[in-house]
Amino acid sequence: MLLGSLGAALLLASGRGVAGGIAVQAVSVLDGVDGELARLRLRSSPKGAMLDGMLDRLADAAIISGFALWAVPLASTRLVILLSCLALTGSMLSMASKDRAKLLNLPAAPERWIGRLLGGRDGRLLLLAIAALAGRPIAGLAAVAVTSLMALSIRLIYVLGDATTPAGGTPIGRARSSR
Repeated sequence: MLLGSLGAALLLASGRGVAGGIAVQAVSVLDGVDGELARLRLRSSPKGAMLDGMLDRLADAAIISGFALWAVPLASTRLVILLSCLALTGSMLSMASKDRAKLLNLPAAPERWIGRLLGGRDGRLLLLAIAALAGRPIAGLAAVAVTSLMALSIRLIYVLGDATTPAGGTPIGRARSSR
């Protein structure tokens, strides 16, 4: 899937929005099918999941970079840099927060609800595909920045606000009360 994402990024960077948008959506669908096939064939593994997650982050970075390069001649460089950094940061931290909470056995955030906000990876790639088809790279970067940072915020608020008290400790994210 990484090669497909690199191809999509090159199409986007050269301003070919329709072809790039179709490629982005195709990569998203194929990535989902690939993961489901591995699970159905009982070939999924922790190492495979680790590799898949790393390749997904690289693919996301390539696609967002393609959007940024496409957007440079269309808007101020500062705006493109700002939106690209926010989209990349939000995208990476959104997924990292989900993975980290799971690793630390913290309460799971309402992922179905986050998905409805298009804050998950599939939602972000769909937003980018639509923006590419519409010829709106700035809108795509802004949409990903907003939705991924919203997803990150929801996860943090939910996990830190609802975390249980560890044995002998203070609830995570809450100050000790003085008695």
